[in-house]
Amino acid sequence: MLSVLVVFFKRARSSVQSQICFSYGHTMTRLTFISLLVVTAMVSTATAQGGISSCCQKISNTQVHRDLLKSYYVQQPPSCSLTAVVFTTVSGKRICSTTLKLWTQTSMAYLDGKNWHRIHNNTQRK
Repeated sequence: MLSVLVVFFKRARSSVQSQICFSYGHTMTRLTFISLLVVTAMVSTATAQGGISSCCQKISNTQVHRDLLKSYYVQQPPSCSLTAVVFTTVSGKRICSTTLKLWTQTSMAYLDGKNWHRIHNNTQRK
């Protein structure tokens, strides 16, 4: 009788240990999956902003004629350390400007109006 109890307890303990190991492995799988999702979200956010390396590190005083500007976007923390308006010229160069300058504000308004007309004119022609 005693030997039957000893065998029973050994098997029960072995079963509990395997369940604990299974649970631990299952938890680690979940943590790995969640970590992978977080990293993917961070990388996609940085990529959507043009990548971390494309952040403006300083403001430029360069001003070009607005007909030479193609587009712009605003970079802001936390994606980039500096708040700036990044203009792209028709030749592909980038100009980092402060949002406080009159030239920046009028150039943004010009590009917004130019793009608005382009979108609405294409819609009316169809």
